[in-house]
Amino acid sequence: MSGVTAVLLGAGEASRKPTPGRTAVDLAVEASLDAIADAGIEIGDIDGVVTGYSLAEQHLDFSADLAESLGIRPQWSQTNSRSGATGASIVVSAILAVLGGACTTALATWADNRASGPPADIAGVLASQLSGFEAANGPLIATQYALIARSYMARWNAGPEDLAGVAVQFRRHAALNENAKYRTPITVEDVLSSPMASSPLHLLECALVTDYGGAVVVTRSDAMPRTPDAIHVLGFGEALSHQSILRNQELFDTGVTAAARSSQLAYEMAGMTARDLTMAQIYDCFTITVLMLMEDFGLCGRGEAGAAVRNGLLDRDGRLPSNTNGGMLSCASGGILHVTEAVRQMRGTAGAHQLATLPETALVHGNGGILGAQTTMLFGRR
Repeated sequence: MSGVTAVLLGAGEASRKPTPGRTAVDLAVEASLDAIADAGIEIGDIDGVVTGYSLAEQHLDFSADLAESLGIRPQWSQTNSRSGATGASIVVSAILAVLGGACTTALATWADNRASGPPADIAGVLASQLSGFEAANGPLIATQYALIARSYMARWNAGPEDLAGVAVQFRRHAALNENAKYRTPITVEDVLSSPMASSPLHLLECALVTDYGGAVVVTRSDAMPRTPDAIHVLGFGEALSHQSILRNQELFDTGVTAAARSSQLAYEMAGMTARDLTMAQIYDCFTITVLMLMEDFGLCGRGEAGAAVRNGLLDRDGRLPSNTNGGMLSCASGGILHVTEAVRQMRGTAGAHQLATLPETALVHGNGGILGAQTTMLFGRR
């Protein structure tokens, strides 16, 4: 298999309009069929399936449920759980499967009906996944990210406007996306006057809770149809630093996350650096997450992310357009949508919010837990 690489043939998404009675599997099927059609292949061509978990529903093996619903019997299947990094991580699993020979063409899908059919206390479901001190004492996910935000602000003398600028920037992108949940432009003042979630994080600095479904088709370059639209996987990397933030003092001592390692691995595999990127889709569960990840990726110096956002680095017309659909802060839940957005932008099929120039390269990242599990992928049009 010398010289063989992995490629993404197509991407699909499910409608995110809340629909009573619609299950997570329904969303997964819709997104999968959209991706298969976009790839220009038949359902029968899929011989591998990898899925993420559902918070709103209980599935022993989501991949089996999806395969059965699609009417296929894959020779390789897997269900992954990597918290918020799952959307990117299942694509890495699909890449490894097709390059390792476990299958030829894999479907990577993640979907959940968190708005249409979640349990009454979805925050309680999330909290139940914590361990040790966190589980016993009850700090919410937002509370823990707020602690990290406080540490970052103290270390770099950053102000609340530095964090708020991220939400303003991504809402600017969402305004052009007809499928984004929130499209009305906002200002830094709007963000800072929104209700406090957990100081210093305000409501508009926290990810949305919506239904979502996203899927991509991954195959080997020697097996793909002849098409100029295939997106090539240039590199990827994964790293894990901790489950409990109490066990990762380095996060507070240095402000560096495992994304520094995962992105380094991806850059080395691709033979490129941050300067070679022309687009990024950055996991944005909270505004502080984006600032820290930007610095871990080498997009700017330590403590400089807030200023970089203000100066337009991530803008559609900036050096590195990022979260072009509005991200999790304004568009929808689900890290898989960072992947589908990257593929669509690079293929020129993003619709009204399509960038004027097709990105030649892209960084796509997923973050899981409390800045613990990190997955970075690099894509290229050639």
